[in-house]
Amino acid sequence: MTGGGGGPGPGGAALSVDHHTHTSFSDGRDSLREVVSAAEARGLRALYVTDHVRRDTDWLPSYTAAVREAADRAGRLTVVCGVETKMLDTAGRLDVPDDLTGVTHLAIADHRFPLPDGPSLPEEVAEMLADGRLTSEAALDALTAATTAALHSVPAGRTAHLAHLFSVLPKSGLDEAAMGRARLTRIAEACRATGSAVEVNEKWRCPSPGTVRVLRGLGVRMVAGSDAHTAAAVGAWAYVAEVLGDGSGESGESGESGEGYEREDGHR
Repeated sequence: MTGGGGGPGPGGAALSVDHHTHTSFSDGRDSLREVVSAAEARGLRALYVTDHVRRDTDWLPSYTAAVREAADRAGRLTVVCGVETKMLDTAGRLDVPDDLTGVTHLAIADHRFPLPDGPSLPEEVAEMLADGRLTSEAALDALTAATTAALHSVPAGRTAHLAHLFSVLPKSGLDEAAMGRARLTRIAEACRATGSAVEVNEKWRCPSPGTVRVLRGLGVRMVAGSDAHTAAAVGAWAYVAEVLGDGSGESGESGESGEGYEREDGHR
């Protein structure tokens, strides 16, 4: 479905779960209670609450207690206590507190560009690309290394998914299609090895349908995420429904790459 009320509509199970939402605990406008109520009104089956954290976040105990209470009240709706964290570098370090008691899921995001020495703002990466301090191939390799390492850095006993994958690329002046099949294959291997999914993000309209086709062909589970910062945006699908809901993101049995991606031999 798109922005209207009611159930999840076309797409079935994939659109009945919102894997990425925010509340007033971090930068969301509305309260946890309002976000949960919105998910119930949408007819969602499950809601992942994934407020932003950093290493020095000190409100996790009250947050996890509130989400646990909301889950107990929710009835048929499953409420999952997650956090959104950013990748910091190519070693896969995550910007999360040491104590994640009560947190069961991580949404791993690329808010800044993870380089070997740490995260850089997208505009800084664009400057480095422009003046030759960084090549596009090196930048794409760094993002691939960071993404795969981050999946393997998820603390034991917790699940994870990649949130708004590649949203940092256009902000940095890079083309998502240039990632190529080989890099996507490495990310897919890490997803399969760790049991992690990749989110199709409503807010940032990423990854592209071509990327989704490749990842699906490589056996990656794709999930829906609104990245809602208001209750009204929870489970409101337009781009996600287009990519996931009608099967347009499916690839054939051979797992052929999406349009615009290079084959291993370098031809398009």
